[in-house]
Amino acid sequence: MKSLQLYRGAEGDYLSRWKRILHIDVQLRTGTRPSAGKLAKQCGVSAKTVYRDIDEMKNELSAPIEYDARRKGFYYSDDGFAIPATALSAADLFALMVAENAVSQYEGTPLADELRGTFRRVLAHLPREVRSQHEATAKAVYFSGLPPTPISTQMWSELTGAIQRREKLDLDYFVPSRNSREMRRVDPYLLVVRDREWFLVGRTQTSKHYALFFLPRIKRVERTGEFFDAAPTFSPERYYEFGFNAMHGDGKPQRVELRFPPEHAHIASERMWSNRQKVAHKRDGSAVVSFESNALFEIERHILKYGGAVEVLKPAVLRDAVHTAATRMAELHQRK
Repeated sequence: MKSLQLYRGAEGDYLSRWKRILHIDVQLRTGTRPSAGKLAKQCGVSAKTVYRDIDEMKNELSAPIEYDARRKGFYYSDDGFAIPATALSAADLFALMVAENAVSQYEGTPLADELRGTFRRVLAHLPREVRSQHEATAKAVYFSGLPPTPISTQMWSELTGAIQRREKLDLDYFVPSRNSREMRRVDPYLLVVRDREWFLVGRTQTSKHYALFFLPRIKRVERTGEFFDAAPTFSPERYYEFGFNAMHGDGKPQRVELRFPPEHAHIASERMWSNRQKVAHKRDGSAVVSFESNALFEIERHILKYGGAVEVLKPAVLRDAVHTAATRMAELHQRK
């Protein structure tokens, strides 16, 4: 039997399709004759998608699925059928393992536990030999990084629920620049993760612009019972078109030019600073990366991580900011 290919389409990601197939498998074993409509509702997809999943299970897994016209539902004509181990290729197992390990990127949020539970259920339905192969390669990829700041289940639930309902929220938010807490009413649009740090994109009621709220600084969330219509012009892609490292800035984007001296020119080719960047290699061996962005404050932080490996050529305001920050760092780290 060939390895299963139905999980490669644009219909959904690898794990979501496995979950549907395994859910259908479990439901067919109950003997309740579930309909395509019922399965679709349980899986959160269309009946058309379920019909396609069933056809692919029959064609590629040789699943003995039949339709009971009297009870208007599906069932297995052979109770001894099991999803064969050969349905998964080595590439499939590796993809599943990488997806499982990627859960670590959600540490600190209730989503991490939910995803782990999903993987446990998925793996429990796989043949024993497949589970053994999976466990043998589970340490091939490791996602590392700084430990995340925990986010309470209640806050996570309030934010995700409000985004789905399009309900305005009152945020009790800590503002470091003022060293005080302020109430902010926002239209919650989007949750963004960057290096295990979570942010809420919300449209403020006072300035009507889209702001970023760092979740650990949200001390309390209050529902308002008021709802809003999402702006038709808003999309994550448009919002971050000229952002940087998941951060967004106000105002028009500015042209940024960064010079890497010859001994560090390789960084210009190894690291992407922007999807629209251009790299120019100079005769002296240096390289200049240029792109547009309105998140200069985040670019400044990123540049400081490289120390003397990069020089800001443009804009002047960014060059001055880096100079000020570097001078301050030098003052703080003078030898005693």
